[in-house]
Order: sequence, then C-alpha cells, then structure tokens
Amino acid sequence: MHADGAGLREQRTFVRYRSQQDAINFLGTVLTDERGVALLYGPKSSGKSVAANQFVRQIQSSLAVALVDGARMRTPELLTKILEEFGYHVALSSTDEMLNMLHVFLAQQTRSNQAPLLVLENVGSMFPGALGAICKLATLTVNGRYALRLVLLSNRSIERIVKSPSMTSVAQRVVGNFGLGPMTSAEALRYLYTKLRSGGVERPDDIFSVEVCEKLHALSGGWPGELDAMALSIMEQGGDFPIRVDDIVDPDAPVLDDTPVMIISVTGEPPRAVRLTEKRALIGRSDLSDIVIPDQFVSNQHALLIRDRSAVVLVDLKSRNGTFVNSRRVRSKVLLHNDIIAVGDHRMKMVYAAGHSSIVIEDPDLADTARMKNIADARRERERRIPTLVVVANRKD
Repeated sequence: MHADGAGLREQRTFVRYRSQQDAINFLGTVLTDERGVALLYGPKSSGKSVAANQFVRQIQSSLAVALVDGARMRTPELLTKILEEFGYHVALSSTDEMLNMLHVFLAQQTRSNQAPLLVLENVGSMFPGALGAICKLATLTVNGRYALRLVLLSNRSIERIVKSPSMTSVAQRVVGNFGLGPMTSAEALRYLYTKLRSGGVERPDDIFSVEVCEKLHALSGGWPGELDAMALSIMEQGGDFPIRVDDIVDPDAPVLDDTPVMIISVTGEPPRAVRLTEKRALIGRSDLSDIVIPDQFVSNQHALLIRDRSAVVLVDLKSRNGTFVNSRRVRSKVLLHNDIIAVGDHRMKMVYAAGHSSIVIEDPDLADTARMKNIADARRERERRIPTLVVVANRKD
C-alpha cells in the first residue's frame, strides 16, 4: 500500500481531546463572568488556536467577534486589523482616531446586544505600545458593564506580563489562566485514526499500527501539531504501508556511526537532528549558515562548530545575545556528550557516537584559531562546497 499524506494534510477535521475540551469550556467564562478576560496558553503546536476557533464558532452568531494575531504588530497595524475583523475597512490617519472609532463601535454593540469579543493570539510577542492600546480598550464601560471581552493566547503563561503596572486595566478583569495539556496515548491514537478516516482511509491501522501511534505520541510529547507534522512527514515519504516502528526516526536515539549529531529543538516544534559531517559548521540566522536558526535573538553569524577528530569545539562569534553551554555563557568550549547549547530560544544537544564522555583535542589552540578566522572566508567556503549536513528528522514549518 502506498500513500502521500495528502488526505491527512488537506482535511480539516477537528478532533477534541480532554485538555482541549476543558480549554473550550474555560473560554466560556468570558461570557458568564462580568470581568470577561481569559488567558489561555500552551506550546506552539498545542492546539490553543484551534480551541479558540472552536469556541468562536459556537458563539459568533450571538455577538461580534474579532480574531487577530498580534505578534510583532505595531499599534496602527493592530487597530486596523481589529477594525477590519469587526467589519470596518477604513483609512484613518492616527491611532487616536482608530481608538475612538473602536470605542464608538464597542459602545453601540454593548448597548444594543452583547459586548464584542476580541481573541488576540501571540500576546507574549506583542510590542508594548500595542499592548497599551488593548489596555485602553479594556477600560471602556457602558452602563457599568465592560464593552469588550478578551481572550489572550500565548505560547507561555503571560500572568507576569498581565500583572505589570502598565496592564492593571486588564489584570483586574482576568477570570482565569488555563494551560493546555498534551494528549494521552489513547487520545493520540483516536486523533490519528479519526483524521485518517476523514482523509479517506477506511482502515487507519493499515497505515499506523497501535505500536506506531504509541511511538509517535512519545516523540511528539502528545501535542497535536507535532503529531500532525510527524505523521505527515512519514506518509509523504511514499514508503510501504503499514509503517513499521523501526521506520520512525527518533532524533534522541544514539548515533550509530562516528559522526557527531546536534539535536536542535525549540518550544512548539518537532526536534531536528543534524549530522556534523564537515570540519566546520556555521550557526546563525543567515541563510548562508550551515545550521540556520530562524530566531530573532540569534545573530546572522552566531557561533561556529569545529570538528577535531573525536571532539567538537563550539566558538561564539561575538554574538549579541551570547552562546550558553549548560546555562553558562561561553566564548569557546570543547563539547561533551549531552551538553546543552542555548542560542536565543533554541536548544541544541550534543550527541557523540556511543556517548563518548571523554574526548581528546589534537590541536589545543584550535578554538583560538577559529575565533580569529575571518567570517567572510568562512562564508565563501560555505558557498563553494556542496552542503553535506544531513537533516535526519524533519522540522515543522
């Protein structure tokens, strides 16, 4: 049997699991509690946006709703998007004009019907000025009732942000802070099988056996977004079905040859494993890097990995935010098995073949030599050679 994963990718079946259903029930408190502000958080692939969308579907016929992703939005962009979501496509020249228009709309809706709801995603990535505008909207009342309900979504708990002095108008209205949990193994099995059936697969166990589903659950941590990404990656490889447990690559599995491996992870995305087959590997945000880290806190040329026989040396390239090994900032360090490197929000685990804990550096001055190496030369070398770093576990886009 062969398949390409198209059915699983294209269908939009919503499969509830317990924590997600609890989240939807929790969001109902913005309608029943007069304070009307709810905080919902979970990793990037936890399904919090899906839960919020399902909640909105249940209530959108009874009140005005706006869903807006506030990440990295300036105040004028944010207010324009909110107005558009509420059905107003206008060109206003100032923030004050947009706030005034929103005040008028919210007041009218609250008097004649119910206070509108704003679902705001990625609150933890919003600019302070944009958060300030939300605080102003949160103060509006009509006949003693708040004129805007709020659901604030984030990848991590934002209680600390909300409790800051500048957000008092929001903090005093919060009815609760709910953290999404992952699926159980049984829920992951039902999740995968339901999605496969919706995609036209009559017998899901012909694709993924119970044992395979259990392994996917373990590798994904039970988060639906990561489970989707892993299942799609396997199906789109076009191999034979049913999938065997041995066909699933575990990025944390020990290396079977002498090539060191770097396991790269960030909250909300499946880990990826990169084999260090070249003598040097540039880490950075630039597309010219060997290991590209798309993180705003990572420099274009952030650090260099240098292989010296049985060892790998890490050299910080005067990065703005620093390079850390096992929570300590370093300029250069010989990496040991299971060392954890932190660059920006990303974590990288060093894995040597057979778990070597003792390694030998042939050239003791190697790190100092690498630090002095001209980065332009390193980039030219990178462009000349054929890339040989092999990604052995797909990264979620």
